[in-house]
Amino acid sequence: MERKRKAPQRLTRPARKENARRGKAPAPGKEELLQDALTARAKEGDVEAFLALVRFHSTFNPIPLSRDLLLISGLDELTRRRLIGRLKRKEDSLLRPFPSVDMMFWGETWVQEALNRFLWKKRGRKPVPNEEFLQKLWDATREGAVLQLKIYKKAHVTPSAWVRVKYPHYSNLELSDAQILKIARAEGCRFEEPAFENAIRRFRGSG
Repeated sequence: MERKRKAPQRLTRPARKENARRGKAPAPGKEELLQDALTARAKEGDVEAFLALVRFHSTFNPIPLSRDLLLISGLDELTRRRLIGRLKRKEDSLLRPFPSVDMMFWGETWVQEALNRFLWKKRGRKPVPNEEFLQKLWDATREGAVLQLKIYKKAHVTPSAWVRVKYPHYSNLELSDAQILKIARAEGCRFEEPAFENAIRRFRGSG
């Protein structure tokens, strides 16, 4: 009986190690979700990608995505199931409203490493605070929180403001522009499709 219990462990773990030696990534389990391109860029030291994540996560809602919002968005079932999986990611835990942060997000090792890289710059031999980045970080948290507060209070939200804060994240989850517009409308935004598309074109052109 003892041998039978231990056998699955001996079979499972070497298989993963063998895949690693051959350069194959192990198949993700239920709790292992593939990261999006925006997160990957931020991990590699892309400041703008990092700030885009901060804008998105600096929201007023308890979570950036919710089951209720996805249900009323009108997205197809396959897309909804894929996005509901995002709710399990610690990286998709939001920041607290305007502009302090939730340690579940900032506690991620890669976030701390990125911050350490961005927050300091060399002046001679001595590291000094990177004031330009600190200002951008503050602006990003404020921008995201104010947008979500306007949505929460059913205030007027411009397409350009919504696109700047939320479009980079959703597009990196491989949603189409039409699907992203459905999410914006589910949140209560009432801008028309041409205005939304123009905001996306301007945003892409400014990058």
